[in-house]
Amino acid sequence: MKTVLQSTKNIILLCSLIIGFQVSAEKITEVENLVKDKVLTESLEMGDTHVYNLKLDAGQYVFGDAVQITVDLKVSIYKPDGEQLVSFDGPARGSETFQFNSTDAGIYQIKITPFQEEEGDYSIKIIRIEAIAKTPAGKVDQLMSAYTDKTPGVVIGVVRDGKLDFVRSYGLANIEYDIPNTRTTPFHMASVSKQFTAFAIVMLAQDGKLSLDEEIHKYLPELPKFEHKVTVRHLLNHTSGIRDHWTLWQMSGGRMDDVIRQEDLLRLLHRQQELNFKPGKQYMYSNSGYLLLSEIVSSVSGEKFGDWMQKNVFKPLNMNSTQIYDDHERIVKNRAYSYHYSNAGIAKSVLSYANSGATSLFSTVEDLALWLNNFKTGKIGGIKTIEELQVQGMLNNGETIRYALGIGVDEENGLRKLSHGGADAGYRSYLSYYPEIDSGIILLSNIATFSGGLISQDIATAFFSEKMTFESQEGQATMQENSTQSNEKAEKWIPNLNELKLYEGRYYSKELDTFYTVYLDDEKLLLKHTRHGDISLTEKDKDYFQSSVGFMHRLYFSRSEKGDINQFRVSNGRVRNLVFNKMD
Repeated sequence: MKTVLQSTKNIILLCSLIIGFQVSAEKITEVENLVKDKVLTESLEMGDTHVYNLKLDAGQYVFGDAVQITVDLKVSIYKPDGEQLVSFDGPARGSETFQFNSTDAGIYQIKITPFQEEEGDYSIKIIRIEAIAKTPAGKVDQLMSAYTDKTPGVVIGVVRDGKLDFVRSYGLANIEYDIPNTRTTPFHMASVSKQFTAFAIVMLAQDGKLSLDEEIHKYLPELPKFEHKVTVRHLLNHTSGIRDHWTLWQMSGGRMDDVIRQEDLLRLLHRQQELNFKPGKQYMYSNSGYLLLSEIVSSVSGEKFGDWMQKNVFKPLNMNSTQIYDDHERIVKNRAYSYHYSNAGIAKSVLSYANSGATSLFSTVEDLALWLNNFKTGKIGGIKTIEELQVQGMLNNGETIRYALGIGVDEENGLRKLSHGGADAGYRSYLSYYPEIDSGIILLSNIATFSGGLISQDIATAFFSEKMTFESQEGQATMQENSTQSNEKAEKWIPNLNELKLYEGRYYSKELDTFYTVYLDDEKLLLKHTRHGDISLTEKDKDYFQSSVGFMHRLYFSRSEKGDINQFRVSNGRVRNLVFNKMD
């Protein structure tokens, strides 16, 4: 009995030691209380969590800034009852601004943790503590607290009953010359451009110039013949299986700050031999589809896509500050320039696109209000065109997807919502329209950290709440509660040096016309390209590696009958199984 008791004590002691070790791995330090306008500078070590207390009354708005001096960090806000309210994890360096509303009186905790296993210095400051604004305009001002006369910013438009009912501008369009954003500032719209391309296609279809269910080779005979039929509708719904041209561009050695012309991207697409999947089998976002759609407009109309849009859409709608920007040397008067946060602070995000269809629309909040009004009136294109844009895609198995023709169709707080976001370089855009109440939100930003989708919901709630229905979240299970995860861990493959050497060699992709070299350096396998430099590879399983860059994310190596490595295939978010053959 004594032996059993002693064994039990030993087990308890061992468990205590293990638990103590796990707790010490994450060192929680409660730093001094936060007060408005006081700057605190601290150092984070790996595994550190710094906790700040902030006493608040109910119904207060808080805005703060954690400056990431030499460490990338995450900011999490917890309510007095311990429930997490919100978290922020934006740029790797620079300002990590955070904001929240207090729901109850009490002590709120602001927890600072390093990203992954980083360590370094940061500072934190509470800039604003005030009553939550009661007017929609006041709420918007609070949401935009991060944008000042020294930063890039945002232009916000609210459309109601066909009119631009509210406009507010924040921050600078050009930091070098201190030029502010205004309601007439043109912004690069990125993927919001897609609904305009889709509109052109549907207008031409209504005029009998093309069919949405026709094979694309009828209009673009120079494209390679794929194994399966790809239709115009497949391109519109992102169900074509055609690989994404931005991903192909990077895989081929291109940089996103290169001058990227329409013909450069078309050459890449003309070399493609395989699809990601059989058309209609699934939804996979592909910018290539919309570039090809702009080419179809040119093919059937005999005009350049930009010229056709000016004559048939922009000019009739009096969108006088809107254009298809397919020439990177063209002047756009009073335009906003794009920026991002770097280690040194705010830096330029270079964008030199000279292509169209998937992106490259320039427009203003005033012009976009006219565009949203056309969703109601059908002045240009007619109501049938507007209705066709909203027809959601259907997969081969009969499943309906959320994406329609250049727009997403969804519901938000009881209202039907048509929307699309965009992100290129430092530009961020978001356009949403609620047809049941003839109202919409326009968001145009020139800083990469701006989150249009989330902000749009907040602004819509501020302006349209009386027409919305809000469901209670009580009793709803979280994903964490419903998840069933196995505790079993697969045995990790740990190759020796001789096994890693087998992967070394030079690999060539015919579809990209580019080479990558796999080589061993300091017992670590690397992937190298003449323009991208060294890319680290991490072994996940035998013949399966993950790289440190998204466009070459997963590499699957193949072997000959003799067991020699003879090729690898690359898959990522928008490209699947692109072949690189070993040359030596």
